[in-house]
Amino acid sequence: MKNRSSMVSNSLPRVPAAAVAQAQSSATLYGILDTGIEWENHVANSPGQKKISNGSANRMTSLSSTVPSRWGLKGSEDLGNVRAIFELENGFSPGSGVLENSGHLFGRSVWVGLQTPFGTLKLGRQINMTYMVLLKSTVMGPSIYSIAALEPYLPNARSDNAISYLGNYRNIAAGISYSFGRDAVSIPAANGGASNSPSASNCPGDVAGDGLACLQITALIGYWGDRVGGQFVYDELRGGPGGLHSSVAFDPPSPLPLPTSADKTTRYMASGYIKFGSLDTEGGAVHRRTRTQSTFDTNIFCAGVSYRLAFDMRLDGEISRITTSDHEDANCHVLRTTYLRSRRTSIYSMLVFSKNSSNATYSIGAGYFTTPGAKQVGALLGIQQLF
Repeated sequence: MKNRSSMVSNSLPRVPAAAVAQAQSSATLYGILDTGIEWENHVANSPGQKKISNGSANRMTSLSSTVPSRWGLKGSEDLGNVRAIFELENGFSPGSGVLENSGHLFGRSVWVGLQTPFGTLKLGRQINMTYMVLLKSTVMGPSIYSIAALEPYLPNARSDNAISYLGNYRNIAAGISYSFGRDAVSIPAANGGASNSPSASNCPGDVAGDGLACLQITALIGYWGDRVGGQFVYDELRGGPGGLHSSVAFDPPSPLPLPTSADKTTRYMASGYIKFGSLDTEGGAVHRRTRTQSTFDTNIFCAGVSYRLAFDMRLDGEISRITTSDHEDANCHVLRTTYLRSRRTSIYSMLVFSKNSSNATYSIGAGYFTTPGAKQVGALLGIQQLF
Protein backbone atom coordinates (compact mmCIF):
# COMPACT_ATOMS: atom_id res chain seq x y z
CA MET A 1 0.00 0.00 0.00
CA LYS A 2 1.40 3.39 -0.99
CA ASN A 3 1.92 5.99 1.69
CA ARG A 4 0.21 9.39 1.46
CA SER A 5 3.30 11.26 0.24
CA SER A 6 3.82 8.91 -2.71
CA MET A 7 0.13 9.09 -3.62
CA VAL A 8 0.25 12.88 -3.64
CA SER A 9 3.51 12.87 -5.60
CA ASN A 10 2.11 10.53 -8.25
CA SER A 11 -0.98 12.73 -8.65
CA LEU A 12 1.05 15.85 -9.55
CA PRO A 13 2.35 16.69 -13.03
CA ARG A 14 6.00 15.90 -13.72
CA VAL A 15 8.33 18.91 -13.40
CA PRO A 16 11.89 18.84 -14.79
CA ALA A 17 14.49 18.48 -12.05
CA ALA A 18 16.32 21.60 -13.23
CA ALA A 19 13.19 23.70 -12.79
CA VAL A 20 12.67 22.35 -9.28
CA ALA A 21 16.26 23.16 -8.35
CA GLN A 22 15.92 26.76 -9.54
CA ALA A 23 12.65 27.55 -7.75
CA GLN A 24 13.11 28.80 -4.19
CA SER A 25 10.19 29.47 -1.87
CA SER A 26 9.66 30.85 1.62
CA ALA A 27 6.82 31.28 4.09
CA THR A 28 6.75 33.51 7.18
CA LEU A 29 4.44 33.48 10.18
CA TYR A 30 4.07 36.94 11.72
CA GLY A 31 1.77 38.96 13.92
CA ILE A 32 1.04 41.81 16.31
CA LEU A 33 -0.52 41.69 19.77
CA ASP A 34 -1.64 45.18 20.73
CA THR A 35 -4.10 46.13 23.44
CA GLY A 36 -4.57 48.49 26.36
CA ILE A 37 -6.91 49.84 29.02
CA GLU A 38 -9.03 52.79 27.95
CA TRP A 39 -11.13 55.41 29.76
CA GLU A 40 -13.60 57.84 28.13
CA ASN A 41 -16.01 60.43 29.52
CA HIS A 42 -19.40 61.67 28.25
CA VAL A 43 -20.40 58.26 26.93
CA ALA A 44 -24.04 57.88 25.83
CA ASN A 45 -26.03 54.72 26.50
CA SER A 46 -27.33 54.39 22.93
CA PRO A 47 -27.08 56.06 19.51
CA GLY A 48 -29.36 59.07 19.18
CA GLN A 49 -29.44 59.84 22.90
CA LYS A 50 -30.03 63.59 23.15
CA LYS A 51 -29.34 64.39 26.78
CA ILE A 52 -25.73 65.10 27.62
CA SER A 53 -24.28 62.12 29.44
CA ASN A 54 -21.86 62.66 32.32
CA GLY A 55 -21.08 58.95 32.52
CA SER A 56 -17.68 57.48 31.79
CA ALA A 57 -16.63 54.06 30.51
CA ASN A 58 -13.65 51.76 31.00
CA ARG A 59 -12.67 48.80 28.85
CA MET A 60 -9.91 46.78 27.25
CA THR A 61 -9.56 47.77 23.59
CA SER A 62 -10.61 45.19 21.01
CA LEU A 63 -10.56 46.02 17.29
CA SER A 64 -7.70 48.51 17.46
CA SER A 65 -5.38 50.08 20.00
CA THR A 66 -2.34 51.70 18.34
CA VAL A 67 -2.89 49.20 15.52
CA PRO A 68 -5.26 46.23 15.18
CA SER A 69 -4.00 42.89 16.48
CA ARG A 70 -3.44 40.26 13.84
CA TRP A 71 -1.51 37.18 12.80
CA GLY A 72 -0.73 36.09 9.29
CA LEU A 73 1.17 33.89 6.90
CA LYS A 74 2.94 35.30 3.85
CA GLY A 75 5.29 33.77 1.36
CA SER A 76 6.79 33.79 -2.08
CA GLU A 77 8.33 31.52 -4.70
CA ASP A 78 11.05 32.55 -7.13
CA LEU A 79 9.96 31.82 -10.71
CA GLY A 80 12.86 33.55 -12.44
CA ASN A 81 12.02 37.17 -13.33
CA VAL A 82 8.70 36.78 -11.51
CA ARG A 83 7.83 35.84 -7.93
CA ALA A 84 4.58 34.17 -6.93
CA ILE A 85 3.39 35.74 -3.65
CA PHE A 86 0.54 35.26 -1.20
CA GLU A 87 -0.79 36.54 2.13
CA LEU A 88 -3.35 35.32 4.67
CA GLU A 89 -4.03 37.72 7.56
CA ASN A 90 -6.42 37.26 10.46
CA GLY A 91 -7.71 40.02 12.77
CA PHE A 92 -8.70 39.20 16.35
CA SER A 93 -9.45 40.75 19.72
CA PRO A 94 -6.71 40.13 22.33
CA GLY A 95 -9.21 40.62 25.17
CA SER A 96 -11.58 37.84 24.13
CA GLY A 97 -9.95 35.97 21.25
CA VAL A 98 -12.95 36.53 18.94
CA LEU A 99 -12.54 37.22 15.24
CA GLU A 100 -12.65 40.85 14.15
CA ASN A 101 -13.18 42.27 10.64
CA SER A 102 -16.80 41.13 10.42
CA GLY A 103 -16.03 37.58 11.52
CA HIS A 104 -13.88 36.62 8.51
CA LEU A 105 -11.34 33.88 9.22
CA PHE A 106 -8.85 35.96 7.25
CA GLY A 107 -10.70 39.25 7.48
CA ARG A 108 -7.72 41.51 6.95
CA SER A 109 -6.49 39.92 3.74
CA VAL A 110 -6.39 36.75 1.66
CA TRP A 111 -4.79 37.10 -1.73
CA VAL A 112 -2.39 35.54 -4.23
CA GLY A 113 -0.37 37.39 -6.84
CA LEU A 114 2.69 37.94 -8.98
CA GLN A 115 5.58 40.32 -8.29
CA THR A 116 7.39 41.48 -11.43
CA PRO A 117 9.98 44.14 -12.32
CA PHE A 118 7.07 46.23 -13.62
CA GLY A 119 4.83 46.03 -10.54
CA THR A 120 2.74 43.74 -8.36
CA LEU A 121 -0.55 42.07 -9.30
CA LYS A 122 -2.86 40.67 -6.59
CA LEU A 123 -6.20 38.83 -6.60
CA GLY A 124 -8.46 38.34 -3.57
CA ARG A 125 -9.54 40.27 -0.48
CA GLN A 126 -7.01 43.02 0.12
CA ILE A 127 -6.41 46.56 1.28
CA ASN A 128 -7.07 49.01 -1.53
CA MET A 129 -5.27 52.17 -2.65
CA THR A 130 -7.18 54.34 -0.17
CA TYR A 131 -5.73 52.40 2.77
CA MET A 132 -2.22 52.55 1.31
CA VAL A 133 -2.45 56.33 1.09
CA LEU A 134 -3.84 56.54 4.65
CA LEU A 135 -0.62 54.94 5.96
CA LYS A 136 1.42 57.68 4.24
CA SER A 137 -0.91 60.53 5.23
CA THR A 138 -1.54 60.22 8.97
CA VAL A 139 0.78 59.93 11.94
CA MET A 140 -1.74 57.92 14.00
CA GLY A 141 -2.68 55.55 11.16
CA PRO A 142 -5.51 53.12 12.11
CA SER A 143 -5.23 53.63 15.90
CA ILE A 144 -8.34 53.86 18.06
CA TYR A 145 -7.74 57.60 18.51
CA SER A 146 -7.21 58.99 15.01
CA ILE A 147 -8.99 60.18 11.89
CA ALA A 148 -10.93 56.89 12.21
CA ALA A 149 -13.15 58.56 14.83
CA LEU A 150 -14.37 60.95 12.11
CA GLU A 151 -14.28 58.60 9.10
CA PRO A 152 -14.31 54.90 10.08
CA TYR A 153 -14.23 53.76 6.45
CA LEU A 154 -10.59 54.83 6.01
CA PRO A 155 -8.94 52.26 8.35
CA ASN A 156 -11.37 49.64 6.97
CA ALA A 157 -10.64 50.33 3.30
CA ARG A 158 -10.52 46.75 2.05
CA SER A 159 -12.20 45.14 -0.94
CA ASP A 160 -13.48 41.61 -1.52
CA ASN A 161 -13.32 39.98 -4.97
CA ALA A 162 -10.62 42.44 -6.01
CA ILE A 163 -7.82 42.59 -8.54
CA SER A 164 -5.11 45.22 -8.05
CA TYR A 165 -1.88 46.46 -9.58
CA LEU A 166 0.76 48.68 -7.96
CA GLY A 167 3.95 49.83 -9.60
CA ASN A 168 6.80 52.03 -8.37
CA TYR A 169 9.41 53.39 -10.77
CA ARG A 170 12.04 55.83 -9.48
CA ASN A 171 9.74 56.78 -6.58
CA ILE A 172 6.78 57.39 -8.90
CA ALA A 173 3.95 55.17 -7.66
CA ALA A 174 0.81 54.29 -9.59
CA GLY A 175 -1.86 51.77 -8.71
CA ILE A 176 -5.44 50.70 -9.24
CA SER A 177 -7.81 48.19 -7.64
CA TYR A 178 -11.09 46.90 -9.08
CA SER A 179 -13.63 44.97 -7.02
CA PHE A 180 -16.44 42.98 -8.64
CA GLY A 181 -18.28 42.95 -5.28
CA ARG A 182 -16.69 44.96 -2.53
CA ASP A 183 -18.16 43.38 0.61
CA ALA A 184 -19.89 40.02 0.97
CA VAL A 185 -20.47 40.19 4.74
CA SER A 186 -23.22 41.65 6.92
CA ILE A 187 -23.56 42.05 10.68
CA PRO A 188 -27.04 41.88 12.25
CA ALA A 189 -27.91 45.25 13.77
CA ALA A 190 -28.73 45.50 17.45
CA ASN A 191 -32.35 46.16 18.45
CA GLY A 192 -33.54 46.10 14.84
CA GLY A 193 -31.59 49.23 13.89
CA ALA A 194 -29.30 49.79 10.94
CA SER A 195 -25.94 48.08 10.82
CA ASN A 196 -23.22 50.73 10.78
CA SER A 197 -20.11 48.60 10.36
CA PRO A 198 -18.02 50.07 7.53
CA SER A 199 -16.58 46.59 6.84
CA ALA A 200 -19.90 44.71 6.63
CA SER A 201 -22.20 46.26 4.04
CA ASN A 202 -23.80 43.15 2.47
CA CYS A 203 -22.84 44.24 -1.05
CA PRO A 204 -21.26 41.18 -2.76
CA GLY A 205 -22.23 42.12 -6.31
CA ASP A 206 -22.82 39.34 -8.87
CA VAL A 207 -26.24 40.76 -9.82
CA ALA A 208 -27.55 39.45 -13.13
CA GLY A 209 -28.00 42.25 -15.65
CA ASP A 210 -26.29 44.85 -13.43
CA GLY A 211 -22.52 44.82 -13.81
CA LEU A 212 -22.11 47.99 -11.71
CA ALA A 213 -23.78 46.61 -8.55
CA CYS A 214 -21.38 46.80 -5.58
CA LEU A 215 -18.45 47.69 -7.82
CA GLN A 216 -15.49 49.53 -6.27
CA ILE A 217 -12.58 51.27 -7.96
CA THR A 218 -9.63 52.89 -6.18
CA ALA A 219 -6.68 54.50 -7.98
CA LEU A 220 -3.59 56.38 -6.85
CA ILE A 221 -0.72 58.36 -8.29
CA GLY A 222 2.10 59.64 -6.14
CA TYR A 223 5.75 60.40 -5.51
CA TRP A 224 7.20 58.36 -2.63
CA GLY A 225 10.63 59.75 -1.88
CA ASP A 226 12.72 59.05 1.19
CA ARG A 227 12.28 62.56 2.60
CA VAL A 228 9.41 64.11 0.65
CA GLY A 229 6.33 62.57 -0.86
CA GLY A 230 2.80 63.21 -1.96
CA GLN A 231 -0.11 61.28 -3.40
CA PHE A 232 -3.63 61.55 -4.75
CA VAL A 233 -6.25 58.80 -4.55
CA TYR A 234 -9.70 58.32 -6.08
CA ASP A 235 -12.19 55.93 -4.47
CA GLU A 236 -15.61 55.05 -5.89
CA LEU A 237 -18.16 52.81 -4.11
CA ARG A 238 -21.30 51.68 -5.95
CA GLY A 239 -24.44 50.47 -4.23
CA GLY A 240 -26.49 47.36 -4.85
CA PRO A 241 -29.64 45.46 -3.82
CA GLY A 242 -29.72 44.69 -0.09
CA GLY A 243 -26.82 47.00 0.74
CA LEU A 244 -26.83 48.12 4.36
CA HIS A 245 -26.34 51.63 5.72
CA SER A 246 -22.68 50.83 6.16
CA SER A 247 -22.27 50.73 2.39
CA VAL A 248 -21.49 54.41 2.71
CA ALA A 249 -18.91 55.70 5.17
CA PHE A 250 -20.41 55.78 8.64
CA ASP A 251 -21.79 59.11 9.83
CA PRO A 252 -23.29 58.42 13.27
CA PRO A 253 -26.16 60.92 13.01
CA SER A 254 -27.21 60.06 9.46
CA PRO A 255 -25.92 56.83 7.90
CA LEU A 256 -27.03 56.54 4.26
CA PRO A 257 -27.78 53.35 2.30
CA LEU A 258 -26.87 52.86 -1.35
CA PRO A 259 -29.76 50.67 -2.53
CA THR A 260 -28.98 50.64 -6.29
CA SER A 261 -25.90 50.68 -8.52
CA ALA A 262 -26.83 54.23 -9.59
CA ASP A 263 -26.15 55.37 -6.00
CA LYS A 264 -22.50 55.91 -5.17
CA THR A 265 -19.95 57.45 -2.84
CA THR A 266 -16.77 59.00 -4.23
CA ARG A 267 -13.70 60.17 -2.32
CA TYR A 268 -10.81 62.35 -3.43
CA MET A 269 -7.81 62.33 -1.10
CA ALA A 270 -4.69 64.46 -1.45
CA SER A 271 -1.88 64.17 1.08
CA GLY A 272 1.85 64.33 1.62
CA TYR A 273 4.77 64.01 4.02
CA ILE A 274 8.10 65.72 4.79
CA LYS A 275 10.88 64.26 6.95
CA PHE A 276 13.59 66.27 8.72
CA GLY A 277 15.95 63.94 10.57
CA SER A 278 14.06 62.86 13.71
CA LEU A 279 10.94 64.85 12.76
CA ASP A 280 8.23 63.56 10.42
CA THR A 281 5.26 65.65 9.28
CA GLU A 282 2.22 64.21 7.51
CA GLY A 283 -1.15 65.60 6.47
CA GLY A 284 -3.88 65.73 3.89
CA ALA A 285 -7.50 66.33 2.99
CA VAL A 286 -10.38 64.05 1.98
CA HIS A 287 -13.49 65.18 0.11
CA ARG A 288 -16.38 62.73 0.03
CA ARG A 289 -19.66 62.99 -1.88
CA THR A 290 -22.56 60.57 -1.60
CA ARG A 291 -25.19 60.70 -4.35
CA THR A 292 -28.42 58.86 -3.64
CA GLN A 293 -31.90 60.33 -3.12
CA SER A 294 -30.04 63.32 -1.73
CA THR A 295 -26.46 64.53 -1.91
CA PHE A 296 -24.22 64.52 1.16
CA ASP A 297 -20.74 66.13 1.26
CA THR A 298 -17.95 65.76 3.78
CA ASN A 299 -14.50 67.34 4.08
CA ILE A 300 -11.79 66.09 6.43
CA PHE A 301 -8.49 67.82 7.14
CA CYS A 302 -5.65 66.19 9.06
CA ALA A 303 -2.10 67.18 10.09
CA GLY A 304 0.37 65.48 12.39
CA VAL A 305 3.98 65.32 13.54
CA SER A 306 6.14 62.51 14.87
CA TYR A 307 9.37 63.24 16.74
CA ARG A 308 11.93 60.77 18.08
CA LEU A 309 12.96 62.21 21.45
CA ALA A 310 15.58 59.50 21.96
CA PHE A 311 16.51 56.18 20.39
CA ASP A 312 13.82 54.49 22.54
CA MET A 313 11.20 57.27 22.88
CA ARG A 314 8.81 58.74 20.29
CA LEU A 315 6.19 61.48 20.55
CA ASP A 316 3.28 61.75 18.08
CA GLY A 317 0.60 64.42 17.74
CA GLU A 318 -2.28 64.83 15.31
CA ILE A 319 -5.16 67.25 14.70
CA SER A 320 -8.12 66.45 12.46
CA ARG A 321 -11.34 68.24 11.57
CA ILE A 322 -14.51 67.21 9.76
CA THR A 323 -17.11 69.49 8.16
CA THR A 324 -20.30 68.26 6.49
CA SER A 325 -23.03 69.69 4.29
CA ASP A 326 -25.56 69.31 7.13
CA HIS A 327 -23.27 71.05 9.67
CA GLU A 328 -22.24 67.97 11.65
CA ASP A 329 -18.72 69.22 12.38
CA ALA A 330 -16.09 68.11 14.88
CA ASN A 331 -12.43 68.53 15.87
CA CYS A 332 -10.16 65.83 17.27
CA HIS A 333 -6.74 66.25 18.97
CA VAL A 334 -4.53 63.26 19.81
CA LEU A 335 -1.20 62.91 21.62
CA ARG A 336 0.76 59.63 21.88
CA THR A 337 3.98 58.75 23.68
CA THR A 338 5.74 55.46 22.85
CA TYR A 339 8.56 53.79 24.81
CA LEU A 340 10.40 51.31 22.57
CA ARG A 341 11.49 48.70 25.10
CA SER A 342 13.02 46.57 22.33
CA ARG A 343 12.69 46.04 18.59
CA ARG A 344 9.58 43.94 19.24
CA THR A 345 8.00 45.36 22.40
CA SER A 346 6.71 48.87 23.09
CA ILE A 347 4.66 50.52 25.83
CA TYR A 348 2.57 53.56 24.97
CA SER A 349 0.06 56.07 26.30
CA MET A 350 -2.52 58.08 24.36
CA LEU A 351 -4.62 61.14 25.22
CA VAL A 352 -7.46 62.47 23.05
CA PHE A 353 -9.80 65.45 23.16
CA SER A 354 -12.70 65.98 20.76
CA LYS A 355 -15.36 68.65 20.38
CA ASN A 356 -18.60 68.10 18.45
CA SER A 357 -20.76 70.84 16.97
CA SER A 358 -24.34 71.09 18.22
CA ASN A 359 -25.53 68.62 15.56
CA ALA A 360 -22.63 66.13 15.61
CA THR A 361 -22.18 62.95 17.67
CA TYR A 362 -18.77 61.60 16.65
CA SER A 363 -17.38 59.39 19.43
CA ILE A 364 -13.66 59.11 20.12
CA GLY A 365 -13.88 55.37 20.83
CA ALA A 366 -15.11 52.77 18.33
CA GLY A 367 -18.19 50.99 19.65
CA TYR A 368 -19.19 53.77 22.05
CA PHE A 369 -21.66 56.61 21.51
CA THR A 370 -21.90 60.19 22.63
CA THR A 371 -24.47 62.99 22.47
CA PRO A 372 -24.81 66.06 20.19
CA GLY A 373 -22.37 68.82 21.07
CA ALA A 374 -20.39 66.67 23.50
CA LYS A 375 -16.80 67.36 24.41
CA GLN A 376 -14.98 64.11 25.08
CA VAL A 377 -11.70 63.17 26.73
CA GLY A 378 -10.11 59.73 26.48
CA ALA A 379 -6.95 58.12 27.85
CA LEU A 380 -5.27 54.83 27.00
CA LEU A 381 -2.31 52.88 28.36
CA GLY A 382 -1.21 49.91 26.30
CA ILE A 383 1.46 47.46 25.17
CA GLN A 384 2.43 46.09 21.77
CA GLN A 385 4.35 42.91 20.95
CA LEU A 386 5.54 41.95 17.47
CA PHE A 387 6.35 38.42 16.41
